[in-house]
Amino acid sequence: GLSHSVFKGVIRKGYKVPTPIQRKCIPLILSDKDVVAMARTGSGKTAAFLIPMFEKLQVTQSGAGARALLLSPTRELALQTFKFVKELGKYTSLRTACILGGDSMSEQFSAMHENPDVIIATPGRLMHVLVEMELRLSNMHYVVFDEADRLFELGFQEHLREILRRLPEDRQTLLFSATLPKQLVEFAKAGLNDPTLVRLDLDSKLSDQLKTVPCSIFLKLDVIKFFLGNRNDQLFTSVRLNCVEYLPNTQVLQLLGMSCSYVYSSLDQTARKINIAKFRNKKTMVLIVTDVAARGLDIPMLDNVVNYSFPAKSKLFVHRVGK
Repeated sequence: GLSHSVFKGVIRKGYKVPTPIQRKCIPLILSDKDVVAMARTGSGKTAAFLIPMFEKLQVTQSGAGARALLLSPTRELALQTFKFVKELGKYTSLRTACILGGDSMSEQFSAMHENPDVIIATPGRLMHVLVEMELRLSNMHYVVFDEADRLFELGFQEHLREILRRLPEDRQTLLFSATLPKQLVEFAKAGLNDPTLVRLDLDSKLSDQLKTVPCSIFLKLDVIKFFLGNRNDQLFTSVRLNCVEYLPNTQVLQLLGMSCSYVYSSLDQTARKINIAKFRNKKTMVLIVTDVAARGLDIPMLDNVVNYSFPAKSKLFVHRVGK
């Protein structure tokens, strides 16, 4: 029952059969229900809220202002969502603005003045822009909190509550999260209207398509050497912060002639983009990241994930290997 422009985008993305989270969520969202959806990394949750968004907004309304807000915990996830919006919404006339920390404020002011239909943002920068421009979000009818548990883990609670206060009461609100901690449940009760809970799988479960192999801590570099013996395989290595600058310089990688990309919290935004692009385009075969990038980075057809350091929480392990 999708409109032609939305359906063309879905087909262009190569979708043929909806995933379980899409089958459950899309009809609810199209029927204007508020939804709290729990789904693990790689479940297809992004399309689950983007497809109905396109169907609801479809055509640009001149001068109406932004009508959809997609909030992400990290700029990496927001940029991936932006890319997804551009691809899936290729045949719609909707305009999108990205409001992210680390980018030019003046360019973001200009983007907001152009009355985009969709805003993709991180909470801190969005609040900064709203305050500086004295903007309200009175025409916002479709709001998504993506990876909501991560939004709370990163300390965005006050920003989220202030954003809620600026939204109209008759909006539709969707919350997608891997887990539902107590403070997130309380936030959902306050910010959503009689939401429907969709819980198809648990964060503690791994995809049955993944194979895991434990190894001794004394064999870490040998494991990396083994995987990199096949020059066609790509390696996603998740580490603690103090390992990020150590690993690229190890003798193992030097002997193999392997150049690395890496991402960590204090790396500037331009360098992050360059490093991730190199890995996606297979100009480098190794991507070394901290847990900041373990959630939000979606890398299709990834061959191997090495947990160089043990994750602090079990759910981080799930997100690390769910790329």
